[in-house]
Amino acid sequence: MSVFDISQLSDQNKWWVDKKNIDSDFKLTQIEELEYKWDPNIRRYVKLDQDVIYTIRGPRQVGKTTLIKLIIRDLLHNKHVKPENIFFWSFERNTAEELNKIIQTYLNWRIEEKSERKYLFFDEICAVKDWSRELIYFANKGDFVNCSIIVTGSHSMDLKHSTELMPGRRGGSGDDPLDKILLPMKFSEFVKLIKPEFTDKLFDAGLIKKEDKHRKILELFEGKIDKTIEDLMLLKKELDALLEMYLLTGGVPSVINEYKSTGAISVKLFNIYLNAVIGDLNKYNYKELYFKQILREIFVTLSCPISWNSFTKTTEIKSHNTVQEYITALEELYIANISYRCSIHDKRIHNFMKKIYILDPFFFHALHGWSNSKTSYFVNAKENLMNLEIKSKIVEGVVYNHLCRLAYSLNPRDLFDPKSTICYYEAKSKKEVDFVVMHDDKYYPFEVKYQATISNSDFIGFKSFNRGVLISKDELGMYRNYVKVPLSLFLMMV
Repeated sequence: MSVFDISQLSDQNKWWVDKKNIDSDFKLTQIEELEYKWDPNIRRYVKLDQDVIYTIRGPRQVGKTTLIKLIIRDLLHNKHVKPENIFFWSFERNTAEELNKIIQTYLNWRIEEKSERKYLFFDEICAVKDWSRELIYFANKGDFVNCSIIVTGSHSMDLKHSTELMPGRRGGSGDDPLDKILLPMKFSEFVKLIKPEFTDKLFDAGLIKKEDKHRKILELFEGKIDKTIEDLMLLKKELDALLEMYLLTGGVPSVINEYKSTGAISVKLFNIYLNAVIGDLNKYNYKELYFKQILREIFVTLSCPISWNSFTKTTEIKSHNTVQEYITALEELYIANISYRCSIHDKRIHNFMKKIYILDPFFFHALHGWSNSKTSYFVNAKENLMNLEIKSKIVEGVVYNHLCRLAYSLNPRDLFDPKSTICYYEAKSKKEVDFVVMHDDKYYPFEVKYQATISNSDFIGFKSFNRGVLISKDELGMYRNYVKVPLSLFLMMV
């Protein structure tokens, strides 16, 4: 279809006929059927009262399209925006030429209402090659005056590089980042979703406002444990039980709801996620076999320092450059995170040896089952959590992911890259510290020891920093000037 008229565009904008039609939108009716309805905080950081082009990036199956439909419903029912001034289109099956014609068709239709603000939502725009050129074309003509625009995509580098081609054309105000990331929910969001009554308890503990949470975390490095954290120990038993569930379902809304209602995760849900990932890999011409082999090696070496060359010895890939391309793709598709080693002496990050983590527990279980050809993904997931070695690696990945969110929250900015802010440390004695967050020219070291007992030797890595936070399984307290905090409590602080 190369020629468009407004009647064709109305198929994805049924509220033009009757704004009540938004309530029967497929994505929103799906939400209404869920017992646990997640309303991501990111919605509160999108300001649609100005000329702006936001991007919302994030992995597949987390709810980017649903978020857009929630925003549209709010505009229609609560902001009382004229239905015709809201335009949505999913571009997964369109070319750049069609993108241009679709947008032009809508703008021509509303040309007599230039003074009225328009709200344009371009979903999965990464599917269109060179999409940013088309948006630049309209921006340069002045067609986006009085327009608030949100574009979404599942491939981070496509959005990153494309928006870099649009300097000065994205609007916005102040220091508000225009590039948003929708990730699976954090553990604290998971807890509030499953146990809404915990919201009041977190409010009493001063763990709602990010400024308060930042202060409490940073004070740990001064040897101060806020009394409200000590009070949370009364809830630790409940939080630990919720954490066990989180390590199975991760922060994916559909997975959480299914597990809570049935006590299991169906092969259908695993396949929905896996098919989406495989589809993205095929779209970018990556070989599925190579990804399976790389993933298998990642799961063997997870959280251990590794070089790209080592993959050439255990896979059919014989070039370290090709290995890097494939693992970078995992990173760009929000599957994996990469951590480099840092030096506190020359204040550099060294990229030869790196550690790899999987972003979310559900992603871990799905990809582990797929790459190892397991017959039952759900049984495999439960077996993973019964294996203390694998479970500890999943826990370390969860901590890394939460520290990425902490680092971003401490210093929000467009195109945030955790590799430049979070690293691991290795002393001359070869003693490692799992994670070091760099903030305001200071180092904040974290060590994860998800085990029954903590010994004095577990703090040795902190010696180079003379401070540190050890994330334990059960213990809260001090050792010299170091702090130990139970995992479930620490995650609630982020």
